Amino acid sequence: MIDNIFTALVKEKTPGVILEFILWCTVCLAALLSLIALAMGGGNVTWILLMLFSVGLAVLMAFRLKPVVLLYSVGTFYFIMLLVHYLCLSIGHYGGESHSPLNIVLFILALMLSLAIVTCAFIQAFSRFRLGTVLTILVLCDTALIMLLHILMYTAEYVGLASYLNSSHKMWMNYRGYWIGTVSFWILLAVVAVFYACFYWGPIDNRKEKIYVSGQRPAAAGFTPGLQGLCGNYAGRTIYLQGRSLTVGSGEGADVVIPDGYVSNMHCQIGFNRSTGFYEILDQSSNGIWLSDGTRLPKGVYSSVRRGSAISVGSNAQQFRLL
Repeated sequence: MIDNIFTALVKEKTPGVILEFILWCTVCLAALLSLIALAMGGGNVTWILLMLFSVGLAVLMAFRLKPVVLLYSVGTFYFIMLLVHYLCLSIGHYGGESHSPLNIVLFILALMLSLAIVTCAFIQAFSRFRLGTVLTILVLCDTALIMLLHILMYTAEYVGLASYLNSSHKMWMNYRGYWIGTVSFWILLAVVAVFYACFYWGPIDNRKEKIYVSGQRPAAAGFTPGLQGLCGNYAGRTIYLQGRSLTVGSGEGADVVIPDGYVSNMHCQIGFNRSTGFYEILDQSSNGIWLSDGTRLPKGVYSSVRRGSAISVGSNAQQFRLL
């Protein structure tokens, strides 16, 4: 089954999945607003690009391609959209022969910060270096700076030397759908910032931070991921994943049903990531998933567990070995 936000919402129901769904709905709203701005603006290139970006982001989020979402959002939005939106807004109907020094300085700072974000995002996605915390801080700072730049560009006398020129420019922007388009722009800024913060610091799981890591040793081609029962209801039996994630629980809807009072209805999900060679376990239970050394896996996020590890489901009465 293809992993998407709707099946995840039905099967997992974790805080991270619920937050993903809320952010996805917000992106869809931003796409609708950008379409309205496009209709009001008579095909303004800013709103065309904004609509295309928001639709692309909604599709990636719907299929939960989270590392791609992180890279796509900063690569196309924080850099390209900032540049295009600034030029369209500042040049305006009369050409914008004069600009405030503060306006120019803020734009240069925002552009440099956006370039730094794009560079760090590519390093994070395609190398062994982990820059998640740095990226999140940069994204939050850039979001605040871009919003400040927008506010000052509209409220201050930044276009032309005469006040009437600025007033005319404001009328021109209103006619071109500026207000609705900027609301959409700000919504997307907020969504990307929240997604980054919740991916690296919060409930949205970061089970796969990398898109590709050169030299990473994948699992052997002939290896078949699975669970070997050590004790309990499945002692002596082997359950193979068959290329998908297995749900474990006491409820009838689970792939691996364990009728045990310590096992929750939908206790956990167990999958295998061949690119990293680790099992990925999502604990959704009351009594937890425990490793042989007594460590309890964190609840509500995917945890990477080595092959050969022994895990206890709910209690020591139900134990499995990860092949």
